Amino acid sequence: METRTDEVHLPSEHVAVVAMFADREAAEAAIDALLAHNFSDDQLSLVARGAETDASGKFVPGGLMVTVSAKGRERDAERILRDHEAREVTTNQIGATGRVGEETG
Repeated sequence: METRTDEVHLPSEHVAVVAMFADREAAEAAIDALLAHNFSDDQLSLVARGAETDASGKFVPGGLMVTVSAKGRERDAERILRDHEAREVTTNQIGATGRVGEETG
């Protein structure tokens, strides 16, 4: 019986820096600043998050979420996002499975 060995190439880990913004102008300014600091379009994502009601029935306003694929440049991305009025900034590793790991920053 012949044994066959195949190589499997999984994508490397990525680091995602995620920031929430209260308004579109601040989120767009942050994206412009990231682009000016040599982050590329394919490293950036802007997603609108809708408003919701929490478990107690309290209204929670929506916002905009900017995600930066920033492996090796996490601190730069975090600084730029905070400098442009991000409400909260988190940094997480995303493995080859797509699962988000421990928060790193």
